[in-house]
Amino acid sequence: MEYCGLDLGRRSSRYCIVDNARDVVQEGNVRTHKTHLRRVFSKREPMRIVVEATTACFWVADQLIELGHDVRVVDPNQTKAIGAALIKHDKLDARVLAQLCAADLLAEVRIPTLEQRLGRMPLTARDVLVRSRTRIVNCIRGMLASEGFVLPSTSPKRLVSLLDEEPPPDIPPALYAALVPLLEALVGLEANIEASTAPVYELAKTDPVLRRLQTVPGVGPITASLFVLAIGDPHRFRSGRAVGAYLGLVPRLYQSGATLRRGRITKHGNAQARWALTISANALLLSKKDSALQRWAQNLVERIGRQKACCAIARKLASLLWSLWKNEQSFQAFAPN
Repeated sequence: MEYCGLDLGRRSSRYCIVDNARDVVQEGNVRTHKTHLRRVFSKREPMRIVVEATTACFWVADQLIELGHDVRVVDPNQTKAIGAALIKHDKLDARVLAQLCAADLLAEVRIPTLEQRLGRMPLTARDVLVRSRTRIVNCIRGMLASEGFVLPSTSPKRLVSLLDEEPPPDIPPALYAALVPLLEALVGLEANIEASTAPVYELAKTDPVLRRLQTVPGVGPITASLFVLAIGDPHRFRSGRAVGAYLGLVPRLYQSGATLRRGRITKHGNAQARWALTISANALLLSKKDSALQRWAQNLVERIGRQKACCAIARKLASLLWSLWKNEQSFQAFAPN
């Protein structure tokens, strides 16, 4: 059997094919385009191809799988032989990938289906819009605060209504003129955020898995949707702790001899799902629905502080959501007697 390392680039990619003895059989460059990839790899017998997880890796994997190859997407954090090399270039990277592939020394990443990847994109677009809105709101508040005008805590919609009708008499006209483009952008963002959120909420009302996950206090349609899209299949995890580790919610650990150090969370895995779970952790703490979960969360805040507690609560939510999904159960506020 032959093994191939494919070092993906935005426009051009480098490939290296080795045999069982890890000797180079063929290597070269190929444009990162469907037509060119199929032209090169359709001529080869089925082989194992390894690519590092990048923006383009999944559609490239789809093309190669269609040609009958065994494609493995691997975690770039695990290919230390490449990242730590003193001499590093595309040709060498492809060779190292091919040799590690032949030795079966790479950690694989799950390849999501096209449907799953497309299903995540509306939420990705919404996330960009929400973050842009936050930046604009903070900019407006900062510009006003720099001249001594402090706005009350309010929603973005209310913020626009406070300023868009006519300039407040005590705000200098030049300052208000600078705020007008930001306010107009804020109005447009609000409309686009609502338009991108509506389909997510509609699906969350009908999908049985999403409805079940939303029975957990603090978990809404956005968190449930992002969690389901990030996990894909609950049966591929053995435990809830593995889910937390997959989403980067476990602390870093360094252990050597008598030395043992724990650090911040790893932040590996899907950033959107991790962010949503953290938001839900805060919502759980503010929830008025009494439950054993909320009591545990409140006690945790008192013991270790809110910031650390939110990470631990998010990890707990990830484990809980996985368990409910896998076992097809709804959340119970208190365990039955």
